[in-house]
Amino acid sequence: MREAITTPFRHRSEMRDAVIDALAQCRHRADLLDARFDDWPLESAQGEAALRALLARGARVRLLLTNAEWLERRAARLRGLRREHAAQVAIRQLPEGLRLFDCLLLVDGQHMVRRPHRDAMRGVYVQASPSRCEPYCARFEAAWQESCDCLPATTLGL
Repeated sequence: MREAITTPFRHRSEMRDAVIDALAQCRHRADLLDARFDDWPLESAQGEAALRALLARGARVRLLLTNAEWLERRAARLRGLRREHAAQVAIRQLPEGLRLFDCLLLVDGQHMVRRPHRDAMRGVYVQASPSRCEPYCARFEAAWQESCDCLPATTLGL
């Protein structure tokens, strides 16, 4: 078993590197929480490659957000991955009354990238620490159960 590692970050580039590294370690499931995901590296070439690799390994991705507008209008790479891997990628929107202010990536219940507030890039990357991740996993799961599907994988039209 690996020893737990905690790495603080303060800048967008450090957060990007932490997210890409955490996604590379994913074997089963990556859970992501943010208001919009507009400042995450998911639309970058590196982010797409990391997501594509974990989906190829059979892992699942769940995104939980409060506002889907950015994903609908600007996240072409993520929408493409969702179309290609509809059974593995789920996107849900929090109900109007439930607001979570932190940004969170949980990987397999043991790795975590967390920013306490979405307006600041300051946060922490925790590796190999199920005990530190467990309260956030439980909170994410409860919020997931309260949320509803949004952004269908396919578009139906006439």
